[in-house]
Amino acid sequence: MYILPVPGLYPVASMSRLQKVEGERALYCDPSSGIYYIRVFHDGQDTYRSLETTRLRQALERMDARRAAKAAAKLGLALEPDNATRSVTVVKVLQRYQDDGYPDKRGRKRERVGMEEYNCKKLLDYFTTGNLVDDLTMNALDAYHDWRVKNASKGQGHRTTDLELTTLSNALGWAVRKEMVKLNPIKSRNRYHSARDARHCRECAPADVDELHAIAQLLFRSKPSETLGWQLLCEGLTGLRTNEVLSLRMDARRDEPGGLTEDGKSLCVRRSKKPGRDNPYVMVHEGLEALLKAHKVWHDREYPTSPWYFPGRTKTDGNRVSNGALTKALERLFSNGSLKKKFTSHGMRAFFVLVRRSQGASDTQIAWEVNHTGGVGTLESVYGGIPPHWLQGKGPKLAWVPKGDPAWCANKKSIQPSVPEPQPQQTDQCDSIAATTRKPE
Repeated sequence: MYILPVPGLYPVASMSRLQKVEGERALYCDPSSGIYYIRVFHDGQDTYRSLETTRLRQALERMDARRAAKAAAKLGLALEPDNATRSVTVVKVLQRYQDDGYPDKRGRKRERVGMEEYNCKKLLDYFTTGNLVDDLTMNALDAYHDWRVKNASKGQGHRTTDLELTTLSNALGWAVRKEMVKLNPIKSRNRYHSARDARHCRECAPADVDELHAIAQLLFRSKPSETLGWQLLCEGLTGLRTNEVLSLRMDARRDEPGGLTEDGKSLCVRRSKKPGRDNPYVMVHEGLEALLKAHKVWHDREYPTSPWYFPGRTKTDGNRVSNGALTKALERLFSNGSLKKKFTSHGMRAFFVLVRRSQGASDTQIAWEVNHTGGVGTLESVYGGIPPHWLQGKGPKLAWVPKGDPAWCANKKSIQPSVPEPQPQQTDQCDSIAATTRKPE
C-alpha cells in the first residue's frame, strides 16, 4: 500500500529549502522530493502544508479546493481546512481509545475488552502515522477491506472487516466526544458482509438430545475441555446465549444469575439484550434438573473455591471460561474428524428452539423464553420456520433426557484420567444421577 507523505503544518525556518513556483501565489516546491506545498498563515504563524503531490496540475487543483473549502468554512458550510482536528491521525484516535480503556457509548470502561483489543491491534497493523481521520473515505475503507481479505486467517474476511471497522467507529465516536475530531466519517459506512452469506445457527445445532450428549462426551474425554462439556449441555438445555450462561455463579442468591428458586423449578439468569423486558428465569425441566445436580457434584470436587458455574482452566486465577472457548473447541473436534458436522456454541440455542417447537410451544412463547428481542419474524429467519405438521401436533416430541447414560457418566474413567478413582459413595452418586435421567426401556 502506497502511503502519501505526512501532511501537516511546517514552520518557515524548517522549510527554508522550498522554492517559490513562479507565477503561482503561495505555491512552493521541495526540490529534493518534488512535493508541492502551500504557504498558509495558521494561528498567527507563517507555515506550510503539504499538497501531497509531485504533479503541478494536481497541486493547483488542490490549492483551488482548499481555497473553496476555506470560503465555505467562513459561511459555516464546511470545516476549516487548517483546523487542528483535520490533522489528527487514525493512530492517535486508536491509541486514545486504548488508553481510556475502550469506553462504551456511555463513556464507561468496558468490562470485557478482548474483542476491541484484538481489533485495535489489527487496525494498527494497517494504519500508519500518515493516515488522517479526515481521509477515511469509503475508498480508503475499501483498501482496508482488500488488505484484510488477503490476510484473513479464516472465512472470507468480509465479516472480520466489518467487526474491525466497528471498533474503529467506536474509537472515532470517543474521539468526537473528547473533541479530538469534529465528526466520525465512517459512522454511516456500507457493510461488506451480507446476511445471505451467513451460516445460520440452526445449521450448527444437534438433531436431538442424544447427539447433544454425544458431543459433550467428546469434550469430557479431555481434562482441559471438561468444563466446556458442561457449558455445552447447559446452553442446549436452557437456550441461553454464551455470555448469559457464563455469568452464572455458584454463590448466587435466589434472585441472582445462577440461583434457584425455593421450589427448584426456576433458574435465575441475566439476559444480555434489553434486560428491562427480559424473562429473568428459565424453567428447570427434567433434563436441566439432572444436569444441575451432576454439575454440582463435579464442581464441588474439581473447583470448590470458584464462584463460577464454568471456571477457567487455572484453578487459582478465579476467572471463568472465555466467550469463544466452546466454539473453538468444537472447531478442533470438527477439524480432526471427531465430529462429522460443524457445531457452534450458538447452535445450542437453536437446539433449544428445535426441542420446544417439537413439544408444541409457539414461536411467541419461545421468543419470550429465550429473550429473542426481534420477535417471531426474526425468530423464523434465524432458526427456520415450523413444519406445518408440527403445528398440527404431529411433531417428533423431542426429549430433554438421552436414551442412554448422560454424557457425564458414560465416560467416567476418561473424564478424570489424572484424578484418583472416585470413592464408592461418589460413584454411586453419579450412577444414581444417571439412573434418574434414563428413559424407561
